[in-house]
Amino acid sequence: MTAMSVHQYNLSLQWFEVRAENQERPALCYPGRTITYAELGRMVDALAAKLIASGLERGDVVAIGHTKKPLSYALMLASLRLGIPYVSIDVASPCSRNQRILETSGVSLLCFDDTQNQTEMQALAEAAGCPWLLLSEQDLPAVSERERAAHHAMAREVDGACIAYIMFTSGSTGTPKGVAVTHENVLHFIGWGRERFQVTGSDNFANLSPMYFDNSVFDFYTGLFSGAALTPIPRDVLGSPYDLVPYVAAMGCTVWFSVPSLLMYLMTMKALPAGSLPSLRRIVFGGEGYPKPELRKLYDLFSGQAELVNVYGPTECTCICSAHTVVASDFDEPDGLPPLGRLNQNFDYRILDERDADAAEGELCLIGPNVAAGYFNDPERTAKSFFVQTEPRRYMKRMYRTGDLVREERGMLWFVGRKDNQIKHMGYRIELEEIEHALVLLAQVDQAALIYQRTHSTHGKLIAFVASAAGVEEAVVLEHARKTLPDYMVPARIAVLSELPKNQNGKVDKAQLRASLEDK
Repeated sequence: MTAMSVHQYNLSLQWFEVRAENQERPALCYPGRTITYAELGRMVDALAAKLIASGLERGDVVAIGHTKKPLSYALMLASLRLGIPYVSIDVASPCSRNQRILETSGVSLLCFDDTQNQTEMQALAEAAGCPWLLLSEQDLPAVSERERAAHHAMAREVDGACIAYIMFTSGSTGTPKGVAVTHENVLHFIGWGRERFQVTGSDNFANLSPMYFDNSVFDFYTGLFSGAALTPIPRDVLGSPYDLVPYVAAMGCTVWFSVPSLLMYLMTMKALPAGSLPSLRRIVFGGEGYPKPELRKLYDLFSGQAELVNVYGPTECTCICSAHTVVASDFDEPDGLPPLGRLNQNFDYRILDERDADAAEGELCLIGPNVAAGYFNDPERTAKSFFVQTEPRRYMKRMYRTGDLVREERGMLWFVGRKDNQIKHMGYRIELEEIEHALVLLAQVDQAALIYQRTHSTHGKLIAFVASAAGVEEAVVLEHARKTLPDYMVPARIAVLSELPKNQNGKVDKAQLRASLEDK
């Protein structure tokens, strides 16, 4: 199925086709257990029946405390079948942040897949005012052929404009933003991904990214909707470099997609020696820049075996919008970052300067059918970033202003920087204001400012400065941050001052704060 024809179907109908063609092929691969497409399909049937029995209807939202157990993947597919948007949440995130996510989404049901998280998930459901459901293979109902046919009929009522999933990103107001991605968005993405990476039923995707992180969209949709296998990598293995590489090798994974930070970490720890991943044919990386000096090490290690592909794309445009295969000539200039490449065929774009005039360098604005519907239940923030074009050439097409500054050279895009206070840290897109908002929730903190200190070409640190007339201790602020923010947003260091320096306009002087770090 090509990218030109895939948009004629909704996601569930395509899944039916893939399932029918790959009944006995592996869909999910775990050590000691392989789940075929037929088995996964039966789980999907049962969970669709569960959702219906729970009173959920098309347009309702289900949250998934997803730890990569089989039923969570099946629930994603069951939700797609019924036109019920899903939102995957980080079970390790503070309850207060997850509660905001559930409330913004208007979640009707919270599901989770591990009894170890039951206490936290029940408390979250109670705080958000919604029922909860523990996903258990022992509790799956039998589904008759009549029910299955009814589900299939319901799937046909789901159109391309229906929301498939909601993916939350950091928000500058302190509240995470839920990007609403449609069936049409994802179908175009699948068609492009399958063709660009030549995915076949023989492929096995290493599902490294957590399911609440948008890099996971590539693994789940490009893999399972192309008849390939998916190998979920659990959190404990991902955090252990000397276990991770042997795990991926033993599972025979052929496609790797992660943030550059993970690959650089493995290289630094000497956990990725030559020949350690013999089955890999593609290493895809994105979510942050990959400095060329570090990339060269990976290229020298794998260039004779696997294609290395640098990808780029915001969550608001369905995970990936451009790809560039790394070649030897990319290192003719040894410093900087590799190019973002050319946009895929489902995108048009504009590069706008400070006067909003088309230019060779400026803010990248993405246009076309992979642009998401907006921020879920948040029309105000949607209106600030999503626009409908009225010029004849792009009449009524949606445009998303990425905030990324790029330059174009002979059709190739190169990353220049950001135009706002957003950073990429460990592959996550973070609005520094969200961390600042969280810190000032502590009563003893009067004001907070975040600095992202680039300590190395490959790494950076989040440094927080807080003003406290009460003289709060750093440890107290740090403990508050750990209870309020996900791990990747917790500052590496917190400096407590009596007041924060101000510039002539009365704003916090971040240049002075940054200089104070450089003086040490």
